[in-house]
Amino acid sequence: MQKLAPVIFVILLFTGLTWTIVSINQSEQTSSYETWSSFIYKGGYNSSRYEKTDDFDDYPSCKAFSEQQSKRLNNVVWECGLNCSFDSMRQGYHCKTMTNE
Repeated sequence: MQKLAPVIFVILLFTGLTWTIVSINQSEQTSSYETWSSFIYKGGYNSSRYEKTDDFDDYPSCKAFSEQQSKRLNNVVWECGLNCSFDSMRQGYHCKTMTNE
């Protein structure tokens, strides 16, 4: 029995470690929340002058806001981006997808 105690302890330790890793991995996969950002380009696509508004829950609400702001600014170009974040290497925002349909 004394020889089995360390083996049982190691098996329980690895089982607990495996369960912890699997549960952390599952919680990370299910927490992906999609947010949309509106980009209003005052000087066109090639201009660095744009207004960015975040935290839209879906594309239709981002599109409605963008179209409203575009009309207010004499029909300037706009886009909505999904899950945008600042990329310091490119010195700008990088989005999973960009659209203005």
